[in-house]
Amino acid sequence: MNLIAQTRQDALSLFQKVGLPNKRDEDWKYTDASHLEDLLEIGGSNSAINAQSLGMVGLDAYRMVFTNGLFDESQSSLPEGVSIVSLAALEASVSNESSEALAKLFQVSRDEPLFSGLTALNAAVASDGAAVCLADSSVLDKPLYILHISNQNNAVRHGLMLGENAQAHVIEHFISTGEDKALSNCATVVILKSGASLEHSRLQQEGEKQSHIARVEVKQCRDSSYTFHGVELGASLSRTDLVVSLSEQGASCELNGLFVLDGRQHVDHHTRVDHQAPHCTSRESYRTVLDGRSHAVFNGKVVVHEGAIKTDSSQSNGNLLLSKYAEIDTKPELEIYNDDVKCAHGATVGQLDDKQLFYLRSRGISQEAAQELLTFAFADEVLAAMSNHAVRLYVEKAAFAKLPHGADLDGFMG
Repeated sequence: MNLIAQTRQDALSLFQKVGLPNKRDEDWKYTDASHLEDLLEIGGSNSAINAQSLGMVGLDAYRMVFTNGLFDESQSSLPEGVSIVSLAALEASVSNESSEALAKLFQVSRDEPLFSGLTALNAAVASDGAAVCLADSSVLDKPLYILHISNQNNAVRHGLMLGENAQAHVIEHFISTGEDKALSNCATVVILKSGASLEHSRLQQEGEKQSHIARVEVKQCRDSSYTFHGVELGASLSRTDLVVSLSEQGASCELNGLFVLDGRQHVDHHTRVDHQAPHCTSRESYRTVLDGRSHAVFNGKVVVHEGAIKTDSSQSNGNLLLSKYAEIDTKPELEIYNDDVKCAHGATVGQLDDKQLFYLRSRGISQEAAQELLTFAFADEVLAAMSNHAVRLYVEKAAFAKLPHGADLDGFMG
């Protein structure tokens, strides 16, 4: 058994030992994963899905298509001269002498932050993924659009490594075509060398019976920059763990999140930012819009380690409840082991402001349109940080189409 296969087997053994997370685990207190037990067997067919008319059609970007967790080269378009390949192809071709570096992509430990059995399961059974390696000082001239299409259980694992001063924008988009229950188990491992810059947009738009489990791990070196946009619109249950390590001086990250939920949707984001070095900066802003009997969970933790002087960190979570039956559990946290830092956090939960509604109504705007305008303004604040106008416009239309009168807002987008 080669090193990669052994590492995967170790991950599977770990999953078999710890099993699925449950509500006795503090990090899963508000999210019930028990029903996922019947959805753990991974599929592996990509022959029946035509991706040409799906996703962000017409987006000016390089394109990687994964159907049911498998790379579909025939429907993809990749740049020349840049190392972007299928993880399965890379794993199959790597030699025993060079397998050590790739094996690290599949290593998991119970000691890592926000670990769960699902983390180990992904490393064990992920059938494919994107392996992106940008050389020092290289710039990807267009975004890399990774489209995931599923109609059965699947698992993918991406590895993104940007060399010194390299720059890229990666867009992950998750959609589904089937109406049956299914599970997507996804992981993305990011390494940013000194001075590298990555904008990472992640849009989850899967079907109403789908379950979505995700983990994003980011390690940042000196003066690197990471920007995350996490948008949650679909699935019946969605859970994302985002772990960022600012491991060297001058690193910075910006984490933005938007949930727009209705019905009985349940979305949970746990984030953790570790300030491990001096003079690092983190910004975090999450907004949720909840209708029906939907339930959102946000737990954002910032840890300032010993020696991480001159840390500058802020975190905010705003929540708008459109229904008296909607529910939010929010817990921003700070854990600080230094005096010489600047840190702040806060959370708000409320409904639309009556005074603002009255003002808009007094200008001849209908009650429904006034409610939609205020909701749009509340949620769109986090989307304003998206650098790609086409992606932002797509997200706006998809998000606000879920609202009762979303079509009325077309004139205000863009």
